[in-house]
Amino acid sequence: MKCEKSLWFEVSADTSADILDKVCQLEYNLLLVSSATASKLNEIKLPQRIRLGYAVSSVEELEHGKSCEELWGRVDFVIADSINLWEEIKNSTDVKAGLIIDVDDKEALDKAVELVKLHLDTAVIQFKDPTNIPLELILATTQKSRCRVIKKVKDARDGKVSLMTMEAGADGILLSSNDIGEIVEMGNVIQLSNKTKFKLQEAVVTGIKPAGMGTRVCIDTTSELTRDEGALLGSTSSGGLLTCSETHFLPYMKLRTFRVNAGGIHLYVWGPDDSAVYLSDLQAGDKIYVMNSAGEARTVTVGRLKIETRPLLQIECEIEGVKVNTFIQDDWHVRMFGSKGEIRPSSEIRTGDRLLGFLDKPGRHVGLKIDETIKEV
Repeated sequence: MKCEKSLWFEVSADTSADILDKVCQLEYNLLLVSSATASKLNEIKLPQRIRLGYAVSSVEELEHGKSCEELWGRVDFVIADSINLWEEIKNSTDVKAGLIIDVDDKEALDKAVELVKLHLDTAVIQFKDPTNIPLELILATTQKSRCRVIKKVKDARDGKVSLMTMEAGADGILLSSNDIGEIVEMGNVIQLSNKTKFKLQEAVVTGIKPAGMGTRVCIDTTSELTRDEGALLGSTSSGGLLTCSETHFLPYMKLRTFRVNAGGIHLYVWGPDDSAVYLSDLQAGDKIYVMNSAGEARTVTVGRLKIETRPLLQIECEIEGVKVNTFIQDDWHVRMFGSKGEIRPSSEIRTGDRLLGFLDKPGRHVGLKIDETIKEV
C-alpha cells in the first residue's frame, strides 16, 4: 500500500486571511512561510492539525525563526535554499531539514538527482519547463532512497499530473497560488490521490455456522459513510471480507451512517500504512480504511467503539484456494457485500454464495507486516 501524499501551501505577501482560512478547511496539512510572511499567521486562528514549514535563505533568518517560540513550536520542516544552509540546519536544530531545488537545465537536474540520492530526506523541487521528464528522472532515483519529493506547482492541473508521474508520483505538492479555484481544486485532487486501491476478489462461501454468543464490536467513525462503503475484516492476516456500513434500510430504527457493525472482537480491520489491527486494540482517534465495492479505500477516524454481547455467525470463504473467515453478528440488519457489490444480510448468506474479499500476505506483529513464518488457522 502507498503512503499518503502531502499537500503544502506557500504563503506569499499577497495571501489574504480569507485565503488562509479556506486552505485550512481543505486537505492541506502544511503552510510554508518565511520570515517575511510568518506574520500572516497572526491574522487567522491556525487549526491544530496544520503544521508549518519555514523557508530560509540565511543563517540570520534561521535564528530569527528559532527566536519566535510560538512559531517555532509548530515548525515541522525548515527548508533551505542552499546545501550549506541545509547542513547548518541539520547540525543546529531538532526539526527536519529540507532543501528547495530549482531545476532549470541539465546541470541543475544532475545535481538534484545526486542530492536526493545521497543526502536529503525532503526535497522541494521547482521545475522551469512544463515537461515532467525531469521529475520522472528524480522519482526513478528516489524509489530506493529515503527522500520525499515535494513538487512546487502553480496550478492544480500540474499538481494532478505530478501525483501520477512514474505511476507512484511525487510524494507531495507545494501549491504556490492565491487563486481560490486552484486552491480548492488541488484539495480535491489530493483527496482522490490519497485513496488506496485494494484488489477485491470473489470469495466463495464454503461454510457457515452459528458461533454462539460473543463480544461484538461496532466501529463508529467520525465520517459519514456511503451505501457502497464498508470495512475489510477477517480472523487472519491472510485476508478479509468486506462488511457493509449501516447505511441501508432498517425497519425499526434510524440509520447509523457513521457505523460499521464489524463483528467479533478478535477480528483484524485493515488500515493505513499496510496495517491490520485487532478490533480489541482500536481506540478513539485511530485511523482505519473504509472502502467501496470497487476496492477504493479512504482513511477515516475512529470516534468510539460500541462493544456488546451478541450472537455471532462464522462465515468461511475461499479466495484462490486460500481460506479466509469472519465472525459477524447473526442478524438480518448486519450486511456484507456480495461479489457484484450487492448487499447481503448476514442471516441470509448460504454455502456457495459469493462475497467480496481480499487476499493479503500473511504475517503480522502488533498489526504491522513482518517477514516471519506465522501460521494462523
